[in-house]
Amino acid sequence: MPLEHLIDLIAEVAAKRAAREGKTKADTPDAAESVWRTIRAARWNGRHILVRIYGFARALDSR
Repeated sequence: MPLEHLIDLIAEVAAKRAAREGKTKADTPDAAESVWRTIRAARWNGRHILVRIYGFARALDSR
């Protein structure tokens, strides 16, 4: 959960900075969106790796 809070904080700071500079959403770069996709992919992969390790450990314990 702390990573989600960090992502929310980064998005909030970026939105405040864009509002302070008077930029609209169309003026802001798409870099934040690409970073967000990378973070989501990393979180997804991390979760599924842990699920696979857990399943493997259960399979070893059942033998």
